Amino acid sequence: MKRLIWIFALLSIVAMTTSLFVACAGNQAGMYSEEGLYTGEDVPDDQVAASSDEDEVLRLLGIADEDQPAVTETTTPVDDQQILQEEIGRLENEVSVKDKELQNLKSQLEEKDAKIQEKEQLLAQTRVGGTYTAPTGSSFKARYDEALRLYNSRRYNEGIAVFNQLLASGENNSLVDNCQYWKGECYYGMGNYEQAILEFQKVFAFPNSNKFDDAQLKLGLCYMQMNNYERARAEFNKLLREYPSSEYASRAQSYLSRL
Repeated sequence: MKRLIWIFALLSIVAMTTSLFVACAGNQAGMYSEEGLYTGEDVPDDQVAASSDEDEVLRLLGIADEDQPAVTETTTPVDDQQILQEEIGRLENEVSVKDKELQNLKSQLEEKDAKIQEKEQLLAQTRVGGTYTAPTGSSFKARYDEALRLYNSRRYNEGIAVFNQLLASGENNSLVDNCQYWKGECYYGMGNYEQAILEFQKVFAFPNSNKFDDAQLKLGLCYMQMNNYERARAEFNKLLREYPSSEYASRAQSYLSRL
């Protein structure tokens, strides 16, 4: 309040000073006119002079242009948050893409490594002194049990090598189709579902195999693991249709209810 009183008083003084200045200037201008020394237009308007002096006083008091806010370019917190969220979204998308690429490369490397180990182990275990040794009837069962033991120990590559040896023997053994099935199980255990599908499909090439419904169930599970739910449903429905009395029918029905 006191500040406003002081400002009002100063403005009054300025106004009085300006009026005196204008009056003097008017008289002086009249004298010049009478003497013929000045023939121009009238002096500047007294309001313009007063306004200029008022501005000067306000500037000296440190309150000039106080009522005129400065124009600045600013961003609101909402704008900053939106920009930050967009940047986070972009980075998350890039990370997701790179992660998928990395997973694909990892799967390819694991598949190639599995094939290399399979061939090396098969070569080492099926050749003695440079000649191939086919298992006999009794040794076939022993080797089959050994391969199952390797599978149960999660030594999948070694198990695949033994199953390959038994399949390559050409022996007409009742366990040959089982070898093919468990070879698919090894790939399934390794997470190589595409190769597992190929191996399980080969089971159906053996006439009267007791592993048909087992392989059919696993085909559905492979596709389900690969997020190919449409194909998984088709395989489970095929099991129910072609093997309705299978011990796996209830499991297939349960999986279908989840898809």
